[in-house]
Amino acid sequence: MKRIFVILILYLLINRCQAVDLTKVVGGRAAAMGRTAVCEQGLWALQNNPAGLAFLKGWHFGIYYENQWMLKETAYKSGGVARAIDGIGCLGLSVSQFGGSDYNENKFGIAYARDFGPFLQLGVQFDYLLLHWGENYPNRGAPGFELGAQSQVTERLRLGAYLFNPIPFKMKTLNEDRLPVVMRFGVAYQLADNFISQCELEKNNEQTGMQLRCGLEYLVFNAFSLRAGAQYNPNLLSFGAGYEFKHVQVDVAAQLHQLLGASVQIGIIGKVRGER
Repeated sequence: MKRIFVILILYLLINRCQAVDLTKVVGGRAAAMGRTAVCEQGLWALQNNPAGLAFLKGWHFGIYYENQWMLKETAYKSGGVARAIDGIGCLGLSVSQFGGSDYNENKFGIAYARDFGPFLQLGVQFDYLLLHWGENYPNRGAPGFELGAQSQVTERLRLGAYLFNPIPFKMKTLNEDRLPVVMRFGVAYQLADNFISQCELEKNNEQTGMQLRCGLEYLVFNAFSLRAGAQYNPNLLSFGAGYEFKHVQVDVAAQLHQLLGASVQIGIIGKVRGER
Protein backbone atom coordinates (compact mmCIF):
# COMPACT_ATOMS: atom_id res chain seq x y z
CA MET A 1 0.00 0.00 0.00
CA LYS A 2 2.85 2.40 0.76
CA ARG A 3 4.31 1.82 -2.70
CA ILE A 4 0.93 2.41 -4.35
CA PHE A 5 0.44 5.60 -2.32
CA VAL A 6 3.84 6.98 -3.40
CA ILE A 7 3.10 6.14 -7.04
CA LEU A 8 -0.25 7.90 -6.96
CA ILE A 9 1.21 11.00 -5.29
CA LEU A 10 3.91 11.21 -7.97
CA TYR A 11 1.32 10.71 -10.68
CA LEU A 12 -0.97 13.44 -9.40
CA LEU A 13 1.91 15.88 -9.01
CA ILE A 14 3.11 15.25 -12.54
CA ASN A 15 -0.40 15.73 -13.89
CA ARG A 16 -0.85 18.91 -11.82
CA CYS A 17 -3.47 17.39 -9.54
CA GLN A 18 -5.81 16.38 -12.32
CA ALA A 19 -8.51 14.23 -10.72
CA VAL A 20 -9.25 11.97 -13.69
CA ASP A 21 -6.77 10.58 -16.23
CA LEU A 22 -9.33 9.22 -18.68
CA THR A 23 -9.01 12.02 -21.21
CA LYS A 24 -5.61 10.85 -22.46
CA VAL A 25 -5.02 9.88 -26.07
CA VAL A 26 -5.40 6.15 -26.76
CA GLY A 27 -3.97 3.86 -29.46
CA GLY A 28 -0.60 2.45 -30.44
CA ARG A 29 -0.35 4.64 -33.55
CA ALA A 30 -1.11 7.84 -31.65
CA ALA A 31 1.23 6.91 -28.79
CA ALA A 32 4.13 6.48 -31.24
CA MET A 33 3.35 9.82 -32.91
CA GLY A 34 3.65 11.99 -29.82
CA ARG A 35 0.00 11.32 -28.87
CA THR A 36 -1.32 13.24 -31.87
CA ALA A 37 -4.78 11.89 -32.65
CA VAL A 38 -7.37 14.65 -33.02
CA CYS A 39 -7.18 14.27 -36.83
CA GLU A 40 -6.91 10.48 -36.78
CA GLN A 41 -9.54 8.25 -38.36
CA GLY A 42 -10.29 4.79 -37.03
CA LEU A 43 -11.53 2.84 -34.04
CA TRP A 44 -9.60 4.75 -31.37
CA ALA A 45 -11.53 7.87 -32.32
CA LEU A 46 -13.80 6.41 -29.60
CA GLN A 47 -11.32 7.87 -27.12
CA ASN A 48 -9.60 10.64 -29.08
CA ASN A 49 -12.16 12.41 -31.29
CA PRO A 50 -15.51 10.74 -32.07
CA ALA A 51 -15.70 12.47 -35.46
CA GLY A 52 -12.97 10.10 -36.70
CA LEU A 53 -15.46 7.20 -36.54
CA ALA A 54 -17.38 8.65 -39.49
CA PHE A 55 -14.97 7.07 -42.01
CA LEU A 56 -15.32 3.48 -40.77
CA LYS A 57 -16.96 0.72 -42.80
CA GLY A 58 -18.32 -2.49 -41.32
CA TRP A 59 -17.35 -3.77 -37.86
CA HIS A 60 -14.23 -2.69 -35.98
CA PHE A 61 -13.14 -3.91 -32.56
CA GLY A 62 -9.94 -3.54 -30.58
CA ILE A 63 -8.01 -3.60 -27.32
CA TYR A 64 -5.26 -1.30 -26.05
CA TYR A 65 -2.79 -1.62 -23.16
CA GLU A 66 -0.28 0.87 -21.82
CA ASN A 67 2.26 0.06 -19.11
CA GLN A 68 3.18 3.50 -17.78
CA TRP A 69 6.69 3.62 -16.34
CA MET A 70 6.70 -0.19 -16.24
CA LEU A 71 4.39 -0.27 -13.19
CA LYS A 72 1.15 -2.26 -13.18
CA GLU A 73 -0.39 0.21 -10.70
CA THR A 74 -0.33 2.92 -13.39
CA ALA A 75 -1.47 0.72 -16.28
CA TYR A 76 -4.05 1.98 -18.76
CA LYS A 77 -6.44 -0.43 -20.48
CA SER A 78 -9.05 0.27 -23.14
CA GLY A 79 -11.38 -1.65 -25.41
CA GLY A 80 -13.95 -0.70 -27.99
CA VAL A 81 -16.24 -1.80 -30.79
CA ALA A 82 -17.79 0.24 -33.61
CA ARG A 83 -20.32 -0.51 -36.34
CA ALA A 84 -20.92 1.61 -39.42
CA ILE A 85 -24.48 1.53 -40.80
CA ASP A 86 -25.11 2.83 -44.31
CA GLY A 87 -27.26 5.93 -44.35
CA ILE A 88 -27.21 6.29 -40.56
CA GLY A 89 -23.62 6.74 -39.43
CA CYS A 90 -21.30 4.92 -37.07
CA LEU A 91 -22.11 3.74 -33.54
CA GLY A 92 -19.47 2.77 -30.98
CA LEU A 93 -19.05 1.48 -27.44
CA SER A 94 -15.89 1.81 -25.33
CA VAL A 95 -14.54 1.16 -21.85
CA SER A 96 -11.27 2.35 -20.31
CA GLN A 97 -9.51 1.93 -16.98
CA PHE A 98 -6.49 3.55 -15.35
CA GLY A 99 -4.91 2.14 -12.19
CA GLY A 100 -4.80 -1.12 -10.25
CA SER A 101 -7.03 -3.02 -7.87
CA ASP A 102 -6.69 -0.57 -4.94
CA TYR A 103 -7.41 2.55 -6.96
CA ASN A 104 -8.74 2.83 -10.49
CA GLU A 105 -10.54 5.27 -12.78
CA ASN A 106 -13.08 3.92 -15.27
CA LYS A 107 -14.86 5.41 -18.27
CA PHE A 108 -17.78 3.91 -20.19
CA GLY A 109 -18.82 5.56 -23.44
CA ILE A 110 -21.32 5.34 -26.27
CA ALA A 111 -20.51 7.29 -29.44
CA TYR A 112 -22.16 8.34 -32.68
CA ALA A 113 -20.52 9.90 -35.74
CA ARG A 114 -21.65 10.87 -39.21
CA ASP A 115 -20.01 12.00 -42.43
CA PHE A 116 -21.57 15.14 -43.94
CA GLY A 117 -19.33 15.21 -46.98
CA PRO A 118 -15.59 15.71 -47.51
CA PHE A 119 -15.50 18.98 -45.60
CA LEU A 120 -17.31 17.99 -42.39
CA GLN A 121 -17.49 15.00 -40.08
CA LEU A 122 -19.10 15.31 -36.64
CA GLY A 123 -19.18 13.04 -33.61
CA VAL A 124 -20.50 12.94 -30.05
CA GLN A 125 -19.89 10.56 -27.16
CA PHE A 126 -21.76 10.23 -23.87
CA ASP A 127 -19.70 9.00 -20.92
CA TYR A 128 -20.02 7.75 -17.40
CA LEU A 129 -16.89 8.05 -15.22
CA LEU A 130 -16.41 5.95 -12.09
CA LEU A 131 -13.68 6.21 -9.43
CA HIS A 132 -12.95 3.15 -7.30
CA TRP A 133 -11.03 3.98 -4.11
CA GLY A 134 -10.71 0.54 -2.52
CA GLU A 135 -12.93 -1.55 -0.31
CA ASN A 136 -13.06 0.98 2.57
CA TYR A 137 -14.34 3.91 0.49
CA PRO A 138 -17.48 4.28 -1.64
CA ASN A 139 -17.20 4.48 -5.41
CA ARG A 140 -17.82 7.88 -7.00
CA GLY A 141 -19.25 8.59 -10.42
CA ALA A 142 -20.25 11.39 -12.78
CA PRO A 143 -21.65 11.78 -16.32
CA GLY A 144 -19.86 13.58 -19.11
CA PHE A 145 -19.78 13.94 -22.86
CA GLU A 146 -17.40 14.68 -25.73
CA LEU A 147 -17.75 16.52 -29.04
CA GLY A 148 -15.57 16.26 -32.13
CA ALA A 149 -15.26 17.59 -35.66
CA GLN A 150 -12.96 16.94 -38.62
CA SER A 151 -12.62 18.48 -42.06
CA GLN A 152 -10.76 17.21 -45.11
CA VAL A 153 -9.84 20.66 -46.40
CA THR A 154 -7.80 19.38 -49.34
CA GLU A 155 -6.66 15.98 -50.53
CA ARG A 156 -3.60 16.27 -48.28
CA LEU A 157 -4.74 18.54 -45.43
CA ARG A 158 -7.12 17.56 -42.59
CA LEU A 159 -8.20 19.60 -39.56
CA GLY A 160 -9.57 18.28 -36.29
CA ALA A 161 -11.12 19.73 -33.12
CA TYR A 162 -12.21 18.03 -29.89
CA LEU A 163 -13.92 19.09 -26.66
CA PHE A 164 -14.29 16.97 -23.52
CA ASN A 165 -16.78 17.90 -20.81
CA PRO A 166 -18.01 21.29 -22.09
CA ILE A 167 -20.40 21.33 -19.11
CA PRO A 168 -18.04 20.74 -16.15
CA PHE A 169 -19.86 18.04 -14.19
CA LYS A 170 -18.85 17.43 -10.58
CA MET A 171 -17.41 14.19 -9.26
CA LYS A 172 -19.03 13.37 -5.90
CA THR A 173 -15.83 13.31 -3.86
CA LEU A 174 -15.12 15.02 -0.55
CA ASN A 175 -14.03 18.16 -2.41
CA GLU A 176 -16.78 17.97 -5.04
CA ASP A 177 -14.08 17.94 -7.73
CA ARG A 178 -15.12 19.01 -11.19
CA LEU A 179 -14.13 16.95 -14.19
CA PRO A 180 -11.54 18.72 -16.33
CA VAL A 181 -12.48 20.55 -19.51
CA VAL A 182 -10.13 19.46 -22.32
CA MET A 183 -9.83 21.08 -25.74
CA ARG A 184 -7.69 19.94 -28.68
CA PHE A 185 -7.06 21.35 -32.13
CA GLY A 186 -4.79 19.80 -34.72
CA VAL A 187 -3.73 19.43 -38.34
CA ALA A 188 -2.60 16.45 -40.37
CA TYR A 189 -0.71 16.95 -43.62
CA GLN A 190 0.34 14.30 -46.09
CA LEU A 191 3.80 15.39 -47.21
CA ALA A 192 4.02 12.55 -49.73
CA ASP A 193 2.05 9.43 -50.62
CA ASN A 194 3.89 7.49 -47.90
CA PHE A 195 4.72 10.26 -45.40
CA ILE A 196 2.27 11.92 -42.95
CA SER A 197 2.87 14.66 -40.39
CA GLN A 198 0.55 15.62 -37.53
CA CYS A 199 0.59 18.43 -34.98
CA GLU A 200 -1.87 19.49 -32.30
CA LEU A 201 -2.41 21.63 -29.20
CA GLU A 202 -4.24 20.62 -26.04
CA LYS A 203 -5.56 22.87 -23.29
CA ASN A 204 -6.72 21.41 -19.97
CA ASN A 205 -8.34 23.89 -17.60
CA GLU A 206 -6.70 22.14 -14.62
CA GLN A 207 -3.18 22.52 -15.99
CA THR A 208 -0.97 25.51 -16.64
CA GLY A 209 0.03 26.19 -20.21
CA MET A 210 -0.77 24.02 -23.22
CA GLN A 211 0.56 20.72 -24.50
CA LEU A 212 2.16 20.73 -27.95
CA ARG A 213 2.43 17.42 -29.81
CA CYS A 214 3.94 16.48 -33.15
CA GLY A 215 4.30 13.19 -34.96
CA LEU A 216 5.49 11.59 -38.21
CA GLU A 217 4.53 8.36 -39.96
CA TYR A 218 6.45 6.76 -42.82
CA LEU A 219 4.84 3.93 -44.77
CA VAL A 220 7.79 1.65 -45.51
CA PHE A 221 5.67 -0.64 -47.65
CA ASN A 222 1.98 -1.36 -48.06
CA ALA A 223 1.39 -2.94 -44.63
CA PHE A 224 4.28 -1.69 -42.45
CA SER A 225 4.75 1.79 -40.96
CA LEU A 226 7.41 3.47 -38.82
CA ARG A 227 6.47 6.35 -36.50
CA ALA A 228 8.05 8.92 -34.21
CA GLY A 229 6.90 11.92 -32.23
CA ALA A 230 7.43 14.35 -29.38
CA GLN A 231 5.35 16.14 -26.77
CA TYR A 232 5.97 19.31 -24.77
CA ASN A 233 4.54 19.87 -21.25
CA PRO A 234 5.37 17.24 -20.13
CA ASN A 235 8.36 16.47 -22.33
CA LEU A 236 8.13 13.05 -24.00
CA LEU A 237 9.81 11.35 -26.93
CA SER A 238 8.08 8.45 -28.66
CA PHE A 239 8.52 5.96 -31.46
CA GLY A 240 6.86 2.82 -32.74
CA ALA A 241 5.63 0.75 -35.66
CA GLY A 242 2.48 -0.72 -37.12
CA TYR A 243 1.77 -3.78 -39.22
CA GLU A 244 -1.46 -4.86 -40.89
CA PHE A 245 -2.11 -8.39 -42.07
CA LYS A 246 -5.45 -9.40 -43.55
CA HIS A 247 -8.05 -7.89 -41.20
CA VAL A 248 -5.85 -7.29 -38.15
CA GLN A 249 -3.82 -4.16 -37.35
CA VAL A 250 -1.10 -4.31 -34.66
CA ASP A 251 0.52 -1.10 -33.37
CA VAL A 252 3.32 -0.90 -30.81
CA ALA A 253 4.98 2.13 -29.27
CA ALA A 254 7.34 3.28 -26.53
CA GLN A 255 7.62 6.64 -24.80
CA LEU A 256 10.47 8.15 -22.80
CA HIS A 257 9.81 10.57 -19.93
CA GLN A 258 12.69 12.75 -18.76
CA LEU A 259 12.20 11.75 -15.09
CA LEU A 260 10.07 8.60 -14.90
CA GLY A 261 11.60 6.56 -17.70
CA ALA A 262 9.88 4.38 -20.27
CA SER A 263 6.29 3.43 -21.01
CA VAL A 264 5.22 0.84 -23.59
CA GLN A 265 1.96 0.61 -25.53
CA ILE A 266 0.29 -1.96 -27.76
CA GLY A 267 -2.98 -1.84 -29.64
CA ILE A 268 -4.75 -4.50 -31.72
CA ILE A 269 -7.65 -3.74 -34.04
CA GLY A 270 -9.75 -6.29 -35.91
CA LYS A 271 -11.89 -5.38 -38.92
CA VAL A 272 -14.77 -7.10 -40.67
CA ARG A 273 -15.61 -5.74 -44.14
CA GLY A 274 -13.86 -2.51 -43.30
CA GLU A 275 -10.89 -0.38 -44.20
CA ARG A 276 -8.42 1.42 -42.01
